[in-house]
Amino acid sequence: MSYFVWETRRRSEAQVMAPRFAPTMKEHKVSFIAGRRFEQTLPELEIRFRADGEFTLTDDFIIRQRRCLVHSLRLIEVLRGVGVDAIDYHPCRLVNEADGSVFRTHQAANLLDVIHCIDTEASDLEVDDQEPSEIWYIHRLKLLEDRLGDSLMFRLGERRNTVIVHESVKLAVERMGLTGVVFLPADGYREYPGYAENNPRNVIGTHDQDPDGPIGPSRESESDDQA
Repeated sequence: MSYFVWETRRRSEAQVMAPRFAPTMKEHKVSFIAGRRFEQTLPELEIRFRADGEFTLTDDFIIRQRRCLVHSLRLIEVLRGVGVDAIDYHPCRLVNEADGSVFRTHQAANLLDVIHCIDTEASDLEVDDQEPSEIWYIHRLKLLEDRLGDSLMFRLGERRNTVIVHESVKLAVERMGLTGVVFLPADGYREYPGYAENNPRNVIGTHDQDPDGPIGPSRESESDDQA
């Protein structure tokens, strides 16, 4: 079986990238990354962006440096059609600060499926010396696929801001030409060291088979340069 990292990425200047997700932890004490169902009903969330002239709201809405998921109604339909059922959706509005226009074309996605499945021996991980379960950086990822069962879309238990999908999800999304998401093979995936710097494309991770081309040096290439 093949699995892929779900990477939300800006691939053209026309595509909107919001600077931040709605302040759900501050205002409602809930996290859209923890993988837990909310006990309370949330009010309509607001996500603000600024765009002048012509712009595109991608199906997988782009939020800078975040793995909080915001899906268009088309994307929701595709995911449900392929069998992804472990997502609770919450209403949200996208507000363009440039002219005050409001779009209710997307919903905030709380992905509930969480699986601890990193092969720590085969992966190259940078961890906290005093708390080895705390991963600071993924230099190379390898999954224990025998732990995945029939899950189609889930968050890594050891690194919950990372979303993994089965190949069937990738194919369904690509078949419909949905925008905003790039799929990177899970095995060999590595996080991008410059993601927190000037990062107009919102690159969080990459792979030697990245459809946009490998971004940044791998740990292996850095070692070769130093040899």
